[in-house]
Amino acid sequence: MLEAPLLIVAPPGAHACRLAAMLGQHRRAADLPELKLFMADTLGELGEISALSDGLTSQGLRRAVAALYCGGQTDAGVAAASVWLERRTDWRGAWMLAELARQLAPKVLVSAETSVGWRPDFIDRLLDDLPDVRLLHLVEHPRRWCRDAVRALDGRLFIAPDYKDYAVNPPALDPQVAWFRVHANLAAAGAVLPNAQYHVLRVEDLLTRPEATLGALCEWLGWPAEPDTVQAMQQPERSPFATLGPDAALYGADEGFLVDPGFARRLRLPERLDGPLEWRDDGSGFAPEVLAIASRYGYG
Repeated sequence: MLEAPLLIVAPPGAHACRLAAMLGQHRRAADLPELKLFMADTLGELGEISALSDGLTSQGLRRAVAALYCGGQTDAGVAAASVWLERRTDWRGAWMLAELARQLAPKVLVSAETSVGWRPDFIDRLLDDLPDVRLLHLVEHPRRWCRDAVRALDGRLFIAPDYKDYAVNPPALDPQVAWFRVHANLAAAGAVLPNAQYHVLRVEDLLTRPEATLGALCEWLGWPAEPDTVQAMQQPERSPFATLGPDAALYGADEGFLVDPGFARRLRLPERLDGPLEWRDDGSGFAPEVLAIASRYGYG
């Protein structure tokens, strides 16, 4: 029987991609780049969205198809993958994910998914079309995630509205808006799923206690977790997608992961939820709704 795919759902950031590659080192799994299949109803519509981003949205999907069906991750393979996808423009995202899962079987398909949490209709599309999918919800303290987001956005000419607070004039850069939106949407989805399909994992636990955290994660998945297996999972750089791709599809994952794909245990000092936000000039703190979700996940 084909095991359901595992999607690591989270806001944008390197950790979801790194964790997907870590799980892909387990003998029961195989990781793919970020596919972004549920932003549209069909592959054709997804291609139209990708065209608006100069193909960036579909790079992970094209790298995956090139690797599995078109001879490998080369410019020629990616070109062939584009033709392969153009012949299937009427396919729904769930059909594509199921096809990739069959191609990887008996290993379980694992992929990061940082787009689905932005809109409830993206999540609805995923769960309606693929009701047995497993979701691993990756969460990080909002203060640390927001600081990293501010650094990532520094110098950009365009910043998406999801990262701005429009309650002030002029609108202020404040990634807590994005943090709340994604985690609130994912938490709402998780509330209606059984425990076997939905699990929450904190980034801090993975970084500070990787052996125990990965072992518990394997237990939830029903995978063996011998010490050598857990050790292998701490080598995400071994993933075939843990490097920049060919010129025709460079990314397909967070750039921070592709540039530095390794994993290392890290000390994480506790972050505070109270107090002013260092990326704002008005002295404001986290919104009550952000505090409520963060507290639910054990942040103080």
